[in-house]
Amino acid sequence: MGSWFGGLRPLVRFGVLALLPVVALGAVLAHLLNTDVQQRYLDSSRTSATLLTQVGVQPLLNSQQLANGLTTAEVATIDEKLQGAALSDEVTRLKVWNRFGTIVYSDNRALIGRTFTIDDDLHDALGGTSRASVTDGHDEENSGDDLAGPLIQVYVPLVFAGTSTPSGAFELYLPYAPVQAAIDHESQQLYFLLAAGLALFYASMFPVVVLAIRWQRRAEAAAMANLQVLERLNKLKSDFLVSISHQFRTAMVGIEGFSELIRDADHLDLDEVKSFARDIHEDAERLDEAFEQMIEVDRTESGRTLASERSI
Repeated sequence: MGSWFGGLRPLVRFGVLALLPVVALGAVLAHLLNTDVQQRYLDSSRTSATLLTQVGVQPLLNSQQLANGLTTAEVATIDEKLQGAALSDEVTRLKVWNRFGTIVYSDNRALIGRTFTIDDDLHDALGGTSRASVTDGHDEENSGDDLAGPLIQVYVPLVFAGTSTPSGAFELYLPYAPVQAAIDHESQQLYFLLAAGLALFYASMFPVVVLAIRWQRRAEAAAMANLQVLERLNKLKSDFLVSISHQFRTAMVGIEGFSELIRDADHLDLDEVKSFARDIHEDAERLDEAFEQMIEVDRTESGRTLASERSI
């Protein structure tokens, strides 16, 4: 069991390494998805606000009212006309700006008549281009208001009949919760697909890893068997060298001894000489046999090495 779990370590390492790029890919795709969903909602909000401005807001105003401001009665009339939109869950705040950065109408009466620095979005709307963005509700123009962000902020230019340039801009704030809900929903789908794909990938790789583990075990078993064979061969070689060394020494002692007797003897008859020569010849044959055995062992060892190199 331990060897099995040990064999699974490559799979675990491979799984971790494969998980890292998937997580990075998921983060990148989630960011792109967040941006795409947010942009789609901004475009949709800008379209809806433009329609609301043209149909519901612009007919209630004129360029003189934006330039001079609204009376209390006019504000009350607009409140009544826009009450449905202002009080619905789809609109958080309504504002009408003139070209000087003054709020001439808002569903929050405390903001009417206040002047603020014209920001980039309002500047573009006063130039004739509608704009939509995400705000945290803490911009300068929201000072004194009770807006809780994030919110979608939309500016739409107000162009009245007989004029070619906007006399002001209509602004509304929409809740960001539907956008976040859509982002969360599509992100969950994305993560589910990535997790399913990763699980399928792991499932397809598992048989490969199992085969690799089996091959590894077989290779290890073959290596162990080869190691045991080499150990036995080394032991046989050592024993052989000990035996050969003993034969060499015995033969050399015999040759040296008989040759010394022949050298140092004063008188030797023919039979003694022949006897010594026969002993010397036998010792020489033993040396020759030992040499042949050593050569044969060397040939066998060289052939085994060559076969091992070819197998590799």
